[in-house]
Order: sequence, then C-alpha cells, then structure tokens
Amino acid sequence: MLGLLRKAGHPITADPARAEILIVNTCGFIGKAKEEAVSTLLEAARYKTDGVCRSLIAAGCLVQRYPDALREEMPEIDAFIGVTEYPRIVELVESVTNARLNAELTPDGIRTSVITAVSRATADTPVFECAPDTPRVTTQPGAFAYVRVADGCDNHCAYCAIPSIRGPFRSRAMESVLDESALRVGDGAREIVYIAQDTTRFGMKSGDGAARSRLPLLLRRAARLPGEPWVRTLYCHPARVTDDLLDTLAGTPGVCPYLDAPLQHVDRDVLRRMNRWGDPDSIMKLLEKARGLGLTIRTTFLVGFPGEDEAAFRRLYDFAEAFGFDRMGAFAFSPEEGTPAYEMPGAVSDRACADRLDALMRMQRGVSLSRNKLRIGNVEDVLIERIAADRNSRGGVVYEGRGAREAPESDGVIRVRSAEPLALGGVVRARITRARHYDLEGETVSI
Repeated sequence: MLGLLRKAGHPITADPARAEILIVNTCGFIGKAKEEAVSTLLEAARYKTDGVCRSLIAAGCLVQRYPDALREEMPEIDAFIGVTEYPRIVELVESVTNARLNAELTPDGIRTSVITAVSRATADTPVFECAPDTPRVTTQPGAFAYVRVADGCDNHCAYCAIPSIRGPFRSRAMESVLDESALRVGDGAREIVYIAQDTTRFGMKSGDGAARSRLPLLLRRAARLPGEPWVRTLYCHPARVTDDLLDTLAGTPGVCPYLDAPLQHVDRDVLRRMNRWGDPDSIMKLLEKARGLGLTIRTTFLVGFPGEDEAAFRRLYDFAEAFGFDRMGAFAFSPEEGTPAYEMPGAVSDRACADRLDALMRMQRGVSLSRNKLRIGNVEDVLIERIAADRNSRGGVVYEGRGAREAPESDGVIRVRSAEPLALGGVVRARITRARHYDLEGETVSI
C-alpha cells in the first residue's frame, strides 16, 4: 500500500503527528489482537484534534471481519479497506481527500460520510502481489524481507477465523514469487522469508489434496538468485511436511536449516476436536526425522482448547519437555465467533488457561537455554542488523544479528563483539561464546 501511494505522488511519513492521512493496518485473528487494533485506531483518531490528521483509514483483517460493526461503532474512521482491496488504496486515499475538501465536518471533527472498500475473498480472488512494476516500502527493521507466497486457508481448524477473513487458499505463481524475491534482494534484503497461512500448500489449488507442494522447488530456486540470499520459510503445516521439504531445508546451501511447524497440540482427542492432524507417535516421528537432519525446530502450541482437561495438558507438557524444542511459542485459546470451537462444550476457565500457558512457557525457558548451550563454541555465519552498544567493558562494538537458525522478530538474537567496524546487512563469521535463555553472544573470527 505504501509503495502504491508513494508511486502516486503521496509523501509518506512515519510520524503520525505529521500525517494528514493515517492508515492503521489491523489484525482480527484473536481477542487480544482485536483489542489492540481498536485501541490503536482510537489512539490514531486523537491526531484529528492533537495533530494535523484530517482522515483516518482502517485497513486489514479487523475491517474484513467486522466492517459493519466498525462503521457503526467508530465514527472517527473515514474509510475502510479490506484485505482483498489493497490495490485500491490510492483510489481510497484520494477519495477521502476529495470528500474532506468538499464536505463539511461536524463540530467535533467527525465526518458524516464513510467510504468502504471491502469484498469477500473467493477461490478466484488473486493474491495481492508485488509484481515487477509494483513498488514497495519495506517497514521492518533489519536486512530481511517477507514475501507472501499464498493467501487464505482451506485447513479449517476449529478455532481459526482465517478462512472467513482471508477466504480460501490461493497460491501465487512460482515466477511471480521469484520475481519479487529478486526485487527485494536488489533493494538490499540479505534474507527472504516466505510466509502464508500454510506455506506447505504453495503451488497447490484450493481443495486439491492430491497435488504436490512446490515449496521445496521454490526454496531451491530462490537460493540460487543473484546475490545468494538466505531463504527461510515459516508456517509449515505438519501434515504436509514431506521428506522432500526436510531434505531441501537440511541440504540446500542458502536455505536456512529451520523448520517452523505449528503443532498446536499433541493429545489425540484435542487434535481431533481442533480438526488438526496427528497423534503423539506420528508427531514424534516427524520431529525426530527433522532433528536427525540437523534442523532447528520451532513450533506453536494452543492451551485451553475446549475439552482440554488436566490430563491432556499434562500430555502436551511432558511431550514438549521430553523432545526439547529449539523454539516454542504458545497462546491461550480465544473463542472466536463464527468458528466451530466458539460454542464447543468443555470450556476451560481463563485462570486455568493462564496457568497452563505460564507453566508451559516457564518450562520452555529452561529448555531454550539448554538448546542454546549446545551451540557454544560453534563458528556460525551471523547477519548483522544493528548496533547494540557502541562500546562494552571488553572493548569493541557490540552488534546484534541473527544466524540461519534464528527467524526474524520471533526468535532470539546473537550479539557479536567486534574490534573492527561491521557493515549492517553484512554476514560475518562469529564464534558463540555464551548462551542466554533466548539469546546468544559471540565474537568475530578471522576467515
């Protein structure tokens, strides 16, 4: 959206106090995300009186999910744009600008007319993609770029509202993804991170359970792009993690040896109620195969799903402790209207959910430290992203970066001490000297 606006001649500012038009991109996945989105919208609306803002636009998943409720309950918002309409952002901005110039404001500064661009995604709705002639403004810090390979989801997990928000699964074309990847590398990205609701379905058609995923081929081709970027993929559905994918992750130069497979649970009955794949034996078989190939393994668990009793949670806890995930995230069940789990019997209390989440993450803190300690003494490539400290007690500058085994934003970092200046966005060799619960420390070594 920012790239299209800049191309159309609209100057962009990261300072909301200076913006005449504010765009808030929202999440509508779970309760806490919705609360944060509404709070941010209300905060942004204050700039209509405390700043120079004249128009407020709400975008993204919350808008896609609740357009009528937002329009009725938040008169501060002047326009809405859903997840399928991002190419219309220039039209929308110019529409609210014209409306502001040609319409009178109410005494409290709230506009009486509202512009809405929201349509439901179908199997024929194209994935909004950055074609070679579509500019992009990269907003995340660090020398990496996310590239979406697909949108929507057909998995229909019982707790998940994504299919109703983003529609059925639609994959991008291989060449389109590679073209955008090359553009991002040309813009300075040293690492390309492929994302989707389910990356393992890349190249497959909606509803087609027999077609073969083209994700391994994409990873192998992307790693050979000019500039030789690191290539990482996230959000792999465990039911579609194949030997081909594991071998590609483990044995392809440039492809990060990193498997992100959200399991959500391991108890057989809970998984069945979630409409998820697997059982303890099949899950352990997959994980042991991945670890045997030397992959770093990240997963996510959901606690407090309806019907999860103490015994089911204990099976999850014991499994996670026994296997020892390199990275693990967890969240508490959020009942979402419109999903099968919303009115399921066997609700777990908020207190029990919080206690289980706390217990699981406390356990993982110790596991993470143990896994990190195994890397002490290793010499690894580290992508330098920022300066952490100008000087430390031992001399030199401390930089912050990541190895191929750390995904951006979700995992820890590696702090590297160097007597010589290091280039941000460059890759250096560093020996790991110390492990913390989630982060590592090291020092540069001569090649």
